Amino acid sequence: MSERLPNRGLGGDGDEIGAITHVEQAFGVTLDYSDAGNWSTVGDVYAALLRELSAEEAARPDVWERFAKAISYEIGINPANVGLETGMLAEDGIWIHTVKFTALHWMVAALFGFAILHWAFG
Repeated sequence: MSERLPNRGLGGDGDEIGAITHVEQAFGVTLDYSDAGNWSTVGDVYAALLRELSAEEAARPDVWERFAKAISYEIGINPANVGLETGMLAEDGIWIHTVKFTALHWMVAALFGFAILHWAFG
């Protein structure tokens, strides 16, 4: 039996966004981010996923395995080491601040970054 990780080690370098994106892509859903600031464990994200799935899909026996694989993919950890209690936060808690950004904020930040690169190298 694998030892459960106390923390996934996400935080600040984009892997937290990638982890959620992998979950959404694996299940063909978009999670409701309205309470994302309260997501502190893998179980919190899993609960958000279950709310988006149909009752039939949520009852499938492979849902947890698919979820664990998707949430683990970005940083390459063994999905068997992830449990509901595994923390999503990096030690500094940066995840909470990152998920509060809306898609619009991320697009503006990306455009600003591209403008800086264009100015610097253009």
